Amino acid sequence: MKNLRVANRYAKALLGLAEENDFSDQAFDDMKLVYDVFVNSKEMKTVMKSPIVRVSKKLNIINSVFKDKIHTVTLHYLNIITRKKRAALIEGIAWEFQKIHKENLDIETVTLITAGSIDELLEKKALEISRKLTKKSNIEFNRQVNPDLIGGFVLRVGDMQYDASVKRKLAKLRKHLMEQ
Repeated sequence: MKNLRVANRYAKALLGLAEENDFSDQAFDDMKLVYDVFVNSKEMKTVMKSPIVRVSKKLNIINSVFKDKIHTVTLHYLNIITRKKRAALIEGIAWEFQKIHKENLDIETVTLITAGSIDELLEKKALEISRKLTKKSNIEFNRQVNPDLIGGFVLRVGDMQYDASVKRKLAKLRKHLMEQ
């Protein structure tokens, strides 16, 4: 994503507006939905970034996609962004808004990658390790499945990674055996 600095400013403005009008949690959910739509729809990204598509067409698309799904103030905000010919920034604004909102609530998003389903014991262990790797008080898991791990798990907290997978242990054992 380009123009994250500009998107960050717009996201802060929306957060200020949301806090002022006491709907910041709803705005977070709205921006999460907006981001998901942009990530999952290549057509939406292309249309919003295109200088050929008229602003009125972009406004119609925004309104038809999000009208009854997001707060009216958030929708109005997206319309203003679009009218000011900044529709290409909407995806970045949604991403930055989520990031800023989580920082304000002291939430760390941790990626938990496993080979299969997650049982209660594994989740407790991952939560315990995550708490040691971050200073934030609240932890939110982003779960992913990667059968190549064979077993165990991989935790990604910010720019750190804790690898307790069977795949890594086998690679370590292979390296050790090859050295001897």
